[in-house]
Amino acid sequence: MDAKLHEESSAFVARKEFDAETCSRIIDLAEGKWQPSLVEGSSGEDGPDANLRISDIFFTQEQWILDIIWPYMAAYNNVSGLNFDISSVEQLQLTRYPPGAFYDFHIDGFGTKRFSVKGNVRKISLSIQLNEDYRGGEFQIARCRQGEIEIDTLDKSTGSLILFPSTLEHRVAPVTSGIRYSLVAWFLGPPLR
Repeated sequence: MDAKLHEESSAFVARKEFDAETCSRIIDLAEGKWQPSLVEGSSGEDGPDANLRISDIFFTQEQWILDIIWPYMAAYNNVSGLNFDISSVEQLQLTRYPPGAFYDFHIDGFGTKRFSVKGNVRKISLSIQLNEDYRGGEFQIARCRQGEIEIDTLDKSTGSLILFPSTLEHRVAPVTSGIRYSLVAWFLGPPLR
């Protein structure tokens, strides 16, 4: 396993962890089922926001995928020292980014009860890069260091896995050519505070 824990951000990257056949099998789940992505607005309602996100999504509950990714989350939770109480996972999200699509800087969860779903909050986020035959579309993490914002660009090889705390600010830069596919999961547990 070619893996690396980014100390400054607590993000973990495992390169080429999944073979191309598995990645294609995941992409095929959404064939003919893509929907425009939505974001949560200030009112709490979901809706389109072309200033924040342009992509297509499909949600799935494929147990075979969860069986593959859960051990990665558990190992990351332990090795990173986060040791979050994780009890479940939201539906898995497949995302398609055609040319011009992106998801600007955002966080997946705040870890507080105010933003809970059925009493649980997003604690750990996971993303699997399902292909690499596109340009742009880099997965990037923002972090503040000595008053400056720095951006780390993480690996985008087919089958690479990224795990990070859901409170970490990140984005998918605009795709300039080709189509970017990824699988995203959010692991949940009781609020942190």
